[in-house]
Amino acid sequence: IYHEKVCIFTDGEGNQLVTNGSSNESLGGWQYNTESFHVNCSWEGSRDLQRVQEEVIRFEQIWTNQMPNVKTYEVPEAIKRKLLRYAPRQQPQWNPDQEWDDRPLTESTLPESEQNPSPQPLSPEDLAQEQAFFDRLRNIPTDAGCLSYCLETIPITPWPHQIKILNRVVKDFPRSFLIADEVGLGKTIETGLILRYLIVSQRVRRVLVLAPASVQPQWHDELREKFNLHFWNYNQGSFQDPFGQTALPSENPWNTKNLILASSHLVRRQDRMQELLDAEPWDLVVLDEAHHARRKAPQQRKETPNRLLELLQNLRHNTQSLILLSATPMQIDTIEVFDLLNVLGLQGHWSYGDLFCDYFATLPKEPDHQLLRFWQTMSSDYFQRGGHPCPRLQAYQKKSDRMLSFKLDDVWMGKNRLINLHQYLKDKQFLDASRQYLSTNTPLKDLMFRHTRDTLREYYRLGLLEKDVPTREVFDHAIVLEPLREAELYRQVSDYVRHFYRLAQKENRKALGFLMTLYRKRLTSSFYAMQQSLQRRLDALITQQGSGLSEDDLLELEDADDTVIQGLESYMEPVHPKEMEYLEEILRQFENTGEDSKFSHLLTVLRQALSDRESAIIFTQYTDTMDFLRSELMQLYGGNQMACYSGRGGEVYQSGEWVKQPKEQIKRQFREGTIKILLCTESASEGLNLQTCGVLINYDMPWNPMRVEQRIGRIDRIGQRYSTVSIHNFYYDGTVEAKVYKRLRDRIHAFSTVVGNLQPILAQVPTFIEQALSSVDPEEEDVLLSEFDQVLDTPPLRPALDEMVKMDVEADLADIHAERSPSPLTISEMENQFTTSKVLRNSGINFAALEDHIWQISLQGKNYKVTFHPSVFDERSSLHLMSYGDPLFERLVKEYAITSRESCPVTSPSG
Repeated sequence: IYHEKVCIFTDGEGNQLVTNGSSNESLGGWQYNTESFHVNCSWEGSRDLQRVQEEVIRFEQIWTNQMPNVKTYEVPEAIKRKLLRYAPRQQPQWNPDQEWDDRPLTESTLPESEQNPSPQPLSPEDLAQEQAFFDRLRNIPTDAGCLSYCLETIPITPWPHQIKILNRVVKDFPRSFLIADEVGLGKTIETGLILRYLIVSQRVRRVLVLAPASVQPQWHDELREKFNLHFWNYNQGSFQDPFGQTALPSENPWNTKNLILASSHLVRRQDRMQELLDAEPWDLVVLDEAHHARRKAPQQRKETPNRLLELLQNLRHNTQSLILLSATPMQIDTIEVFDLLNVLGLQGHWSYGDLFCDYFATLPKEPDHQLLRFWQTMSSDYFQRGGHPCPRLQAYQKKSDRMLSFKLDDVWMGKNRLINLHQYLKDKQFLDASRQYLSTNTPLKDLMFRHTRDTLREYYRLGLLEKDVPTREVFDHAIVLEPLREAELYRQVSDYVRHFYRLAQKENRKALGFLMTLYRKRLTSSFYAMQQSLQRRLDALITQQGSGLSEDDLLELEDADDTVIQGLESYMEPVHPKEMEYLEEILRQFENTGEDSKFSHLLTVLRQALSDRESAIIFTQYTDTMDFLRSELMQLYGGNQMACYSGRGGEVYQSGEWVKQPKEQIKRQFREGTIKILLCTESASEGLNLQTCGVLINYDMPWNPMRVEQRIGRIDRIGQRYSTVSIHNFYYDGTVEAKVYKRLRDRIHAFSTVVGNLQPILAQVPTFIEQALSSVDPEEEDVLLSEFDQVLDTPPLRPALDEMVKMDVEADLADIHAERSPSPLTISEMENQFTTSKVLRNSGINFAALEDHIWQISLQGKNYKVTFHPSVFDERSSLHLMSYGDPLFERLVKEYAITSRESCPVTSPSG
């Protein structure tokens, strides 16, 4: 490549000016680069004239292709030559435009194909046998046993409720659904199962998965490691496959690939939203943490969708099907559930928000004439639009009172008009049975799944699960700050945050107010995390580069308003001219903090925990705190008993330094007892399931209590080794956070059980804490905490989600035990046929055994380590799992495996 920067200027008089070099006049160039720029003028004569003449001659040599070691081409010829580098030597036998997927073949980027050896003749019997095998293999996507194949060729065993959801979605596709299972019950697993079947069976081709940026890497890993699905991760302007291969976006990036994983924060930006809406239609769109798509003021019931909800409302017209995921679809008001379900396809009267909310709000009430008519209008509308009564409830009611059952059907299906209303209102038995009937038979039954730990306990009672769900033992630790050093520093940082937060509010700079709340949260984590944050803020203000935010702060953006996300570019602007001075003064105070009281308390708790149990998990919100803890704990426990898992991935201590370690390896070492202490950030609260650990320590407490639930869900799972798990929560005594959480623990027993039905209360916790922290004096704080007490004492003025979604465990049995056609091929059959195939060997593809069930193959000069066994892949996720979903496997099937429609050299039985 000609990389020099040379310019030649010639005026009408023949004078010439030559420049050589460059001057990068950008902030980065001024700060980090060394630049040079030379100018020579012919009219200066002497040396200048000589330099001008030399450059003119050099330029003419290059331009006319006479320069040694440099080839010059016309632009069309250069483009042609570049394109030909990518052409295969042999013409492809298949048309990529007709293929159902365009996933990348990892590591297959060599421009040349190796020469195939001369084909060795096969006997007719061998040929017929191989053709029959590959026929069955290629027909798997359309075979009745495809679902069994998809389940048998992945390294996980789904729970009963996950099988139920899979069967239902597969049967009803392309119907859209909201999966609202409780925290820790595996919504990612359920989605992966659905995606695997729909993709392998070719019922979908274009799929988009949108997830919060903080869990985007976990989604990317799990889709491949648990479901053998190779999605392209769209991040920072390019696409990346699971093995790190990259691709640049096309004019509309959403048309670049067919299987895309992207950030739900990214698509909330106006420019990205429009690109997505203009893209080619999707077959399926999945949105994780769908409750972030909501109205700006749910209680007011006004049509004020935020950007994400607005995107969903428009995107539903550009996709066959939507799957929304949220453990908490109703955070404040029933209208939030309505908004999500309405995107999925509510019809008739149910598509009006006020009618939807009023229906569920009035069911517990004593009805009058008007209310009975309203219930009949809504119920009959549901049945007339294709709704079906719950078979299990219908059978139960018929068995209890046959005549009453017929009466319920006649009235609520709209077969009979409500004439003698007074008679219905006096019939208590009819009204009680009607409430059960009306709360069960709604569109929620058809569009929404909701399973809780109580569901799993019922499965255990029925024998569907071998182990019950564990119980929780929760311990609260109020840590007293050292009065002279820690308490004073805590006060100074709190004053800084409060002062500049209020200034940002006055100037309506929401993004900067959001930044100050981030600092306050870090202060409750550790003094070290706070110091690092303030230093990043100061550096950003001084250099005017970067935002001063860390990767961990991305997690907080999930709950941020659109205006906050839009205002991120102003993070590096000082809130006040004296902010930098204030920061410098506070940072000086961190130099002499002395012994850390919270860490000292951690050591006491940890020693006791490890004397009772084999291992412990310590959770923190921030990587800075995690780094501080591991540095301190190493002095007592050494590095060989510890591991970390954060946004950086897994890390272990080897040869005097922390090195990356695959997640599966860390899980195995933790399970085997090699690792005793696992330090985790919020990134580990997704996809790191550790049923062998019975102790969890929350070193800090997120303002959102549901984040704590997500952490606890890593050990409070089916298959937990211990019948009781211990949860330790750390607070700084006397802080606003401690006061709020103490009320939650005393009044509603938070964290002892999953308090899903109290989500409207929990959803208000971050707001209360933020308001209390910005208060000027203790009296104002007390007023706010009194208001919070009233919220805790006042039951929600709307039905509980679990009351709206009636799950019939007995009826689940039919779905769970539904007959499935067997897989057309077993794993052993596939391994044996591939590794001994003469057809593949004739194509130059040989399987060399490395270890038990691990093979190496060579394709186009690249070596690949593969396995056919999901259990091996579970332990060695760097391998290729040879089944549908893996691009290498699919290429072998498409390009090299012969079928009965193709010919191959054969030999006679005698020869």
